[in-house]
Formats: sequence, C-alpha cells, structure tokens
Amino acid sequence: MKTRLIKLFFRLINGKQRKVNAEGIKKWLADTYDRQGFMDYITKRDLELLQTMGNGVKQEDYLRLVGQRLELGKLLTSARWECEQGAKGRKKKQVK
Repeated sequence: MKTRLIKLFFRLINGKQRKVNAEGIKKWLADTYDRQGFMDYITKRDLELLQTMGNGVKQEDYLRLVGQRLELGKLLTSARWECEQGAKGRKKKQVK
C-alpha cells in the first residue's frame, strides 16, 4: 500500500512541470553559508538525527535517518561550494 501511494505521488509530481530558478538557488546557497544561524541549524539537526539513530530504531526508520543525514551533508557541501565559487568570482572582478 505504501509503495503504491509513493508511486502515485511521483506520477502526480511528474505530470506538473515547474520552473526552477537555478541561479536563485545558487545565490541563496552562497549567501546562506556564511550565516551563523545556518551552521547552527546544520549542527543541531545533525545531532538530533544522530541521537535518534542512537536510541535504536527499526531498519526502515534507520535508513530514512541516514538519508536525511546525507541530504543535510549535501546541503552543507552545496552551500560551501557556491560560497567559494562566489568568492572566486568576486576576486576575478576586482582584478580586472
């Protein structure tokens, strides 16, 4: 039943094409990385996930939590990369 609902959900999502502002996302990530609140959120959320995993959960829940930690790590990595790329771009503009 759960699998059928997930498949239905993805069919509904794929039916509607949404425009994504990739440049806006990059700018948001670059601006967000330098903020202390963002780093605090990443740290707090990671510790919450680790604590939940440490309390012992079912395998399905464990895999979901691992996926959430991976997504959190990817968000942090993407933000750091965009911030570094933005800094490199600003340096190139100053040199010219």
